[in-house]
Amino acid sequence: MGFSKASLWGASLMLGTIGLSGCGPDPRARLVSQVEGMIQTANEGKHRELEAVMSRPLVEKIRAEGWEPQAALGLVARKDREQAATYRFSDLPRFAAQEYAEVEVIRTSGQGERRLTVPFYWEAEGWKVGAAYQDGRGWEAEDF
Repeated sequence: MGFSKASLWGASLMLGTIGLSGCGPDPRARLVSQVEGMIQTANEGKHRELEAVMSRPLVEKIRAEGWEPQAALGLVARKDREQAATYRFSDLPRFAAQEYAEVEVIRTSGQGERRLTVPFYWEAEGWKVGAAYQDGRGWEAEDF
């Protein structure tokens, strides 16, 4: 029994549709892809667009410290410009699908390289940068 080109095309279309609807790449690959997109946004100097990937607890923490998220992101953008800093994905040391992850990112500037481990939590809309690590550690001020 043979397959027609139309049948193969239809099967490919069906598999592509399933892949795009969330059954596609594994959850780890999806997170890495999203993080790489966030890194690209920062490297392009569009830090303020990253507010959309901040978790509610992180936004609340920033506000509790007397900042608005856009102002904090603007400060980071200015510091990155002054130091000619860039970011790149390094590792995914902890991952629990649709729950929690820790992503290691490398920040390179004229002052050398620094590794940051960033907590991510799954919220209803997807992966968001967390305010603290799952084990209770908080972000240190110097990490920003």
